Amino acid sequence: MSRKSIVLCLTLSLVLFVAGSAFAATLSGTVTTSKKESQMALPKDVPLAGAQVIIGKELDLDVGASGADTIRGKVAAKTVTDDKGKFTANLPGGKYTVIVWKTRYTPATYTVTVPKTNFQGSISVQNERILHTSLSFK
Repeated sequence: MSRKSIVLCLTLSLVLFVAGSAFAATLSGTVTTSKKESQMALPKDVPLAGAQVIIGKELDLDVGASGADTIRGKVAAKTVTDDKGKFTANLPGGKYTVIVWKTRYTPATYTVTVPKTNFQGSISVQNERILHTSLSFK
């Protein structure tokens, strides 16, 4: 292999590595909710399994009066928390809106810059009316 070919291969490898690094980023974290263990105890944060984590640019949550919520905007990633409340999403680096949603919980909206690890989101139980029973995307 000639010296010119080696230099070309190394340059191409470096370009592909840099391009791949620019597009590969991770948002990871934990979703929690507050829970009282007894009437006298103070609430404490506990992991929330099964919460939807929706990530995108300029997302907007329309809360429907009948319980049917709608997310508008460009969704880049959707994931669900595991039994420890943890999630991971791979997407290009940048600034994103993160919506945490689960049936019968009050959704929460955050703004984050990716890459980010150890994101901490929290949502609370809906006590007054049964809202937030379904979620759709437009």
